[in-house]
Amino acid sequence: MRLSNLVPSIPANLVASLEANGIRTEVDLLFSASTFDIYKRLPANTITLQELIDYTAVAAELCAAPGLSGQELYQLEKLATSGASELQSGNESLDAFLRGLGGRKVLEISGDKGAGKSTFALSLLLHHLASSTVSKAVWIDTTGEFSLEQAAQLLDVYQISPAILERMEVSLAFDIDMARTLLEGISVRTDVKFLVIDSITPLLGPLLSAVSAQGHAIMTEFMQQLQKFSESVGATVIVINNTASKGPNTNERKPALGPSFALMPDTTLWLQTRPDGEQKDVFHSVQILKSRSKPTGASMDFRIQW
Repeated sequence: MRLSNLVPSIPANLVASLEANGIRTEVDLLFSASTFDIYKRLPANTITLQELIDYTAVAAELCAAPGLSGQELYQLEKLATSGASELQSGNESLDAFLRGLGGRKVLEISGDKGAGKSTFALSLLLHHLASSTVSKAVWIDTTGEFSLEQAAQLLDVYQISPAILERMEVSLAFDIDMARTLLEGISVRTDVKFLVIDSITPLLGPLLSAVSAQGHAIMTEFMQQLQKFSESVGATVIVINNTASKGPNTNERKPALGPSFALMPDTTLWLQTRPDGEQKDVFHSVQILKSRSKPTGASMDFRIQW
């Protein structure tokens, strides 16, 4: 965890001095050098050695993962390997199509604007909470567009108790630093079994550049953190990704963030809409663009209920 997140438990001036010496996280503070060596690198009169020892202990305590009994670990593992880890949508055929894509996996959902990406992800999250009465879910909103009204509508359509919203947390993150901070806090918890980032494109897109590898490194690190969190607690992680053009001479679209990002999620789903000429209705189509656990190219049509 970044030391700046521990202010005011650790004084801001001390954090600034430590960061100026390349000590930015609790790992740097605890393991990069001895406390005495770190003390010698600080400006004179910043702090006493004993105070630095005390604040180092504070950082270790605040950043330590909570202890769990063997019984608690058993229950968590049982939950992670149970049917509650499977993706559920309220549509039996769609659930069968999605089987094997949830639990300890990072799932990318992409598709054109208006294809129902957010609604689809929200439906999966709500059905997860309905099927697992002990787990919690987190929705990271990067655009400020999350709609509680939409969640209430879905609950009404699927006849799910609104009480499950007490186990859903919505947080705002408008840049990668805010998202990292949120993820650091979530990663030390054992009750979050479903995480949605809607969308990941505004977080990572501005960092990517053809002339610098720094943005790519940040993207890789963040996705590795998501994967580590997913695997460690048995959580399903969904990242919603916008689209980009396939080229200057075509109207076809593809998931944004480039070919390197495409390798990072375990599965990529592509959503699109198509009209039903006979009923003058709109179907949604979901296709598996890439997956480590399901056949690539498989697709099916369904309706998102409202």
